[in-house]
This record gives sequence, C-alpha cells and structure tokens, in this order.
Amino acid sequence: MQKADNATAVAGRLAFGVDDFAEAVGIGRSKVYEEIRDGRLQAKKLGSRTLITAEAASDYLSSLPNLDAAKAA
Repeated sequence: MQKADNATAVAGRLAFGVDDFAEAVGIGRSKVYEEIRDGRLQAKKLGSRTLITAEAASDYLSSLPNLDAAKAA
C-alpha cells in the first residue's frame, strides 16, 4: 500500500476542511492557517474552501518532532 493510500485509510477521508482538520489534530483554526502560511502544512483551494488532503495531513504529522521521553516526564 502506498503512503497516500495509508493516509486515506487512516483518516477515512480524502480531505479535511480547516475546522475538521483542526478538530482532528487538536489545534485551533488560527494555528492551522499559521502552519499553512509558514509552509509546514500543504493545502488546496476549492473555490473559497481551504482543504487539507489526507496525504498532506499525514505528511504534516510525520514532520513534527518526536517528544523526548526525558522532557515529557
């Protein structure tokens, strides 16, 4: 199975609106737009809607740094 197929299967969707992505990841709308603006999260436009594909969501989450166990305690 390819990476895009994995992302789609995990998410159960092809794309998310900003509100849905923010809720799924547990961040606010402003943070989503900030990540898009800063180039860390790829987005598509469909008319006035901003969409984050399942593949872009997976890539974004994979790009985040791992939490150092020593710092988590």
